[in-house]
Amino acid sequence: MIRYRNANTDDIVERAHPDARLEMLPNWERLQPDDATGPPQESSGGEGGRGPGAERPARSAPKAAWQEYARTVASDSDEEAAVEDLTKDDLVERYGAPPPS
Repeated sequence: MIRYRNANTDDIVERAHPDARLEMLPNWERLQPDDATGPPQESSGGEGGRGPGAERPARSAPKAAWQEYARTVASDSDEEAAVEDLTKDDLVERYGAPPPS
């Protein structure tokens, strides 16, 4: 089963095969098998984060979750201010890499 999540409503749909229509719509995102099936949960911090109390959101998490995470791990105030201007894809690319072990 392939799952898609609507970034605006957090609705999730399942399809037996890839859905070309959902793939092309900007507000729908295909979930990876290891992504959470529900809306992102509030983080209590802990393992996996790069900053104090920071936990990297799932790739499918809403842009707001990525912005909050980016502000938490930003190296300086200029970078923190730039978070508002980045797209979700830019945020994931810049802040989505797992922290070094």
